[in-house]
Amino acid sequence: MGSRHMGNNWFPMAGMAALFLGGAAMALMANSDKGAVPSYYLIAAFLYAGATALWFLRNPPVLRAELKPYLYTAGGMVLGVLLGGTTGILQGCLAWLALGGGVLAYGVLERTRVIVTAGAGACVAALLGMVITAPVWGGALQTLTSAGFVLAAYRLHVMKHGRRPETQAVDLDSLIRF
Repeated sequence: MGSRHMGNNWFPMAGMAALFLGGAAMALMANSDKGAVPSYYLIAAFLYAGATALWFLRNPPVLRAELKPYLYTAGGMVLGVLLGGTTGILQGCLAWLALGGGVLAYGVLERTRVIVTAGAGACVAALLGMVITAPVWGGALQTLTSAGFVLAAYRLHVMKHGRRPETQAVDLDSLIRF
């Protein structure tokens, strides 16, 4: 469903994977009864947004819809991260859910199944993180979310650059002779 122009989104997907991997580490270090550490997501999401904005300035995406839906999506994500990061409601997973929902909405706007799947996976994992309050499970779910974003980043990178060519067989005897 995606096209070759979607390859520009590999870096933001990889950044989202790093964000969730850091969230998993924070959840395991905090050893709290919440599924995620909300203050981590508040700080990390805004650092991620800055890095992504710099990436998109150098590699502008081809927006497939009007600008207004993208702005609504970004506003919803910011509101969810701010609310979830400052209050810690929904077992600390509101910011996680807002980020996943924002990625899902962006994927729908761009008509790219890979991004939609990564966002939906993040939302499902966040909902499970709200229900399961053991810190080990919260960290494990965030790690799975991170893995989903790594796979999405890889797929988007392959969509843009293609696969590497097959390696050629080398005659070792020709390398030994001078």
